[in-house]
Amino acid sequence: METGINNILNKLTDSEGVLGVLIADEHGLCLGARGIAKASSAGFIASIAAHAKELTELKGGAVSKDDTPTISVEYGNNTILIRSEGNHTLAVWKS
Repeated sequence: METGINNILNKLTDSEGVLGVLIADEHGLCLGARGIAKASSAGFIASIAAHAKELTELKGGAVSKDDTPTISVEYGNNTILIRSEGNHTLAVWKS
């Protein structure tokens, strides 16, 4: 699994405009970080994703995979995109 995560991190980091990438597990443990992404932010990133998912569940009824929210945090000229898939949360810092 570690090789797969490293491959994903490396591929995303090499993408145009990407400044950093982080993957966290459902407990907020950092599974890997590249670029400007700080491993210490993994818990916050996972928490943001979990709370956003809870907000979408308030609509009443089951939430499909297509309803998984993508969170965009804008600061200065940069953006952090956060999304959970299964037991993992991905954060991508973009310029």
